Amino acid sequence: MGRHLTIYTPRTGSTVVYNSISQTLCDPPFNFNLEDFYSSEIHPCEYKLFYDKLKKLSNSNIDWSMKYLVSTGVTHPENDDNFNLFDTDKFFKDLGVTDLHFCFRVDMIDTICSNIIAEMDNSYVVTNGEIRKHEKRHVPKSLIDITCFKYNYDKILYNSYVSRYSNNFNSKFYHYENLHKFVDTDNDIHKLKKQLTKEQKQELIINYDEVIEIAKTYDFYYGKINPMNGVLEYDK
Repeated sequence: MGRHLTIYTPRTGSTVVYNSISQTLCDPPFNFNLEDFYSSEIHPCEYKLFYDKLKKLSNSNIDWSMKYLVSTGVTHPENDDNFNLFDTDKFFKDLGVTDLHFCFRVDMIDTICSNIIAEMDNSYVVTNGEIRKHEKRHVPKSLIDITCFKYNYDKILYNSYVSRYSNNFNSKFYHYENLHKFVDTDNDIHKLKKQLTKEQKQELIINYDEVIEIAKTYDFYYGKINPMNGVLEYDK
């Protein structure tokens, strides 16, 4: 049996990867709607709900595939800035997860800009081959701050996932900028299309320089993403 989880942070092509896995690696192809799931994505507040639903599928020996946001199953001890992944350990073990599919984007600033535009325009997922139009905008400083903060946190978690789990499961890594080498991006089942180039996103954000300045206040800005596994690394 195959039990697949796409491990993702936002704006990394994870939906395209998920669609491909569900259709090509599950036998028969997995359709979350037909299994009474309202979404393919598992978020922190939905941990118990999806745990229970997927446990039933696993017990029935059904191939399944879902997306797992890196902040799911993370707990913070009281009065401690650290976190642990014990609930994620339980999720992976109890549900018999077999394969992990790690999604990442090498260009960190491009990821942040993509998040900002998706948030402002409510355009996280665009289906049916649609290419949406976007207007130029001045991004509130508060949105830049929270987007950079979340990105920094997510990369810390992502690194932890790779270190903790990648060697214990059948693990694959999906490089967003080269996604066409891993999945058939031209024939997505829901006709998802790449929306904006890096240059187009920069042109849409009038105060793009402010995005850079705020990003520079975070450690991630001074690191590089390993193109083989998506881990944020720093020169020693």
